[in-house]
Amino acid sequence: MKRDVLVMLTRAPYGRVHVPEGLRAARGVAAGFDRHDVTVAFVADGVYAAREAVDREALNMPGHIADLLAEDGEMVVDEAAMAARDVRPAEIAGDIAVESGERIADRVRAADHTLDF
Repeated sequence: MKRDVLVMLTRAPYGRVHVPEGLRAARGVAAGFDRHDVTVAFVADGVYAAREAVDREALNMPGHIADLLAEDGEMVVDEAAMAARDVRPAEIAGDIAVESGERIADRVRAADHTLDF
């Protein structure tokens, strides 16, 4: 049965495996047998991974992102978390939508399942 799944990336991108592993999980959930609806939300320190300046190759992100988007997955970043960390909307990668903290909270409440990385 198809479900809405929210994968929350909460940690800074470098020195950890959480960002690429979270994206890998999102990709797998989106492409699995049931082809769940998957949204990746960059929240808390995860907003740093949403920046255009991030070296996606070094973090093993491009393949995971390409597969997620090919399965109609979405990527969003928390505007409130960005503001708290002085990250401007202009710094965010073009394939990631900026959403209000309230909208992110609505997504958490509406999701059938959430995964934190």
